Amino acid sequence: MTEPRPISAARDAEVDAFDVRFGAARDRLVRICTGLVGFDAAEDVAHDAYLRGRQRFAQLREIDLFDAWLTRIAINLCINRHRSGRRLRELLPTLGNRPPPMPRDAGLRELVELLPARERTLLVLHYGYGYRFEEIARMTGLSTVNARTIAFRARRRLADQVREADR
Repeated sequence: MTEPRPISAARDAEVDAFDVRFGAARDRLVRICTGLVGFDAAEDVAHDAYLRGRQRFAQLREIDLFDAWLTRIAINLCINRHRSGRRLRELLPTLGNRPPPMPRDAGLRELVELLPARERTLLVLHYGYGYRFEEIARMTGLSTVNARTIAFRARRRLADQVREADR
């Protein structure tokens, strides 16, 4: 009869399993985060996703859903970063005499970054990474119809911004 493993050994094996799976998904997460929060913040968000995922790994019920679960953590962190950034941007005009100017010759990437976080997330995941709307809906907790509607509105908003930038 074998001795049961101590709890610490089981926990170490769980952490090792998480680290291996995260290592395989890390580059993809950084690319997704780059599309959502920009190159400068992507590594930080991916690291935060690592820490949060490692802390909550025991809560994952189906190991086959690890990539979607980890992607959802990263997307939530990107959205939270945008929320805190928006609060700071709302304070900026009160600190100076005039609001920051909008770029006139903004490229497509800059225009996408100007979209609200949820719209930008859907566009980047669909057009940037090729996820189907059904997959995006599962990752973001939306219905498929809602994901398509938000993407439609985002494309329309982006087209309006492109027309405005061309003026």
